[in-house]
Amino acid sequence: MPNSRLYLFSSVLFYLLFFRASLDPILNLTKIGGIGLGALLNLLLVLLFIRVCLKQRFIIPKSFIKVWGCFILVGLISVINSPEKISSLRSFFSILTYWSAFCLSYFFVKNKEDVEHYIKFCIYSSIVPLIFALFEIIFPESSINRNGFRLFGSFSHPNIFAFYLILIGTLCLYSIKSDAFEFSHSFLSHAKLIFLLCVVFLILTKTRSAWLAMAVVLFIYGLFSERKHLGYLVILVFISLLIPSVHDRVTDIFSGPSFDELDIGESLNSFEWRKLVWLASWEYIISKPFLGHGYDTFSYYFLDFFPLQENTKYDAHNAYVQISFDMGFLGLISYMLIFSLILARLISLFRIDKKGAPLIFGLILSYIITSFSDNILFYLSYNWYFWSVMGLFYFYSINIAEGHVE
Repeated sequence: MPNSRLYLFSSVLFYLLFFRASLDPILNLTKIGGIGLGALLNLLLVLLFIRVCLKQRFIIPKSFIKVWGCFILVGLISVINSPEKISSLRSFFSILTYWSAFCLSYFFVKNKEDVEHYIKFCIYSSIVPLIFALFEIIFPESSINRNGFRLFGSFSHPNIFAFYLILIGTLCLYSIKSDAFEFSHSFLSHAKLIFLLCVVFLILTKTRSAWLAMAVVLFIYGLFSERKHLGYLVILVFISLLIPSVHDRVTDIFSGPSFDELDIGESLNSFEWRKLVWLASWEYIISKPFLGHGYDTFSYYFLDFFPLQENTKYDAHNAYVQISFDMGFLGLISYMLIFSLILARLISLFRIDKKGAPLIFGLILSYIITSFSDNILFYLSYNWYFWSVMGLFYFYSINIAEGHVE
C-alpha cells in the first residue's frame, strides 16, 4: 500500500483517509462546545486540496467546478442568508471536505493499478472499525438503547456505521465480481470475509434505511449482471425477517395510525412522524423557494413550524427536504445535478466492466434513495469515503473515455 500513487501523492492524506473511519471515539472526547480535533481534520483535508491546486497554479480540471460548482455557490449564498452565519458556515465546511475528497481522487487515479490500490485501501481501512464491532458484540452493555442492542463500531452512531458497511461491502463485492481488475487470491479471500462481516454487522446496526440501501445495491447488480443474485437477495431478506429484532424494526414502519388517523393518546411510528414534520415545513420552504433560509437552519426554525415537539429540535431526516429548506430549490437542483453528472459519466464503465459497473451504480442509487429518509448528508466520516470513491470512478471513467489510461 505505501507504494500506491496515493501514498506517493501525499502520505498525510494517505494516513488521514485510512484512519478516519476509526477516529470518532477519540475525536468525540476532544469536543468543547461542539468543536474538537475533528474540525482540524476537516480543515487539514481542505488545505491539502488547496495546496495541490496551488501547485497546479490553479489550472485545475473543469470537472471540479462542473460537478460541484453550482451546489457550493448556492450553499455559500445560503450561509450569507442564514440567521446563524457562524453555525451555518461551520456546517457547510463539511460540504467543502466532501468536494475536496472527490476532487483529490483526480490526482492519484491515473491507471488501473491506482484504482486497485485505492479499493484495497478502503477495504482494509475497515479492519479497525470491524474489530471495534466485534468487541461490542462481546461486551454489548454500552451499545444498548431504547431500540435494544445496536452496533456502531468506531463511529458515533449506528446509522453512520451502517452506511460505511454498505460502502465497504459493495467494494468487496466489486473486487470479487469485477471484469476489469484482477486482484490477488489472498486479497479476494480477505474481501469475502469482510463482505460477510459487513452483511452480519449491517443487520446488527438495526438501521432500516441502510438495509434498504444494501437491497438496492444487490438488486441493481442482480438485474444487470447476475440474475441469480435476485434469488439470493430474496433469501437474505426472508432469513433476516426471521430474526425477531429485524422483524420488529421493519414492522414498526407500518404499525400504528397515519398522522391523519391519529386519535388522542396514540403515537406515530417514526416514518409517519417524519412525514408530518416534512409536511409542516412546506410553508417555510415555499416562503423562500429559491435560496432557502440558510444552510443547516432546519433545526433552528424547527419549533417555529412544528411546535408540537416542545423543546427538542430536529433535522429533517430527508436530504431533499433539508436542502430545499436550507438552500431552496436552486440548492436541490444543483445537488441532484451532482449525481446526474456522475451517473452519466460512469456509463463508460459498462464498456470495460459489465459485472462490476452495476455495483457502483447501485451504490450511488442507494445513496440517492436512502436520502429520502435519513440525514445521510451529515454523516461526515462516511461521506469522506463515499465521495472519494465516487471521485475514483468518475475520474477513472474520464481517463477511459479519453484514452488516457496508462
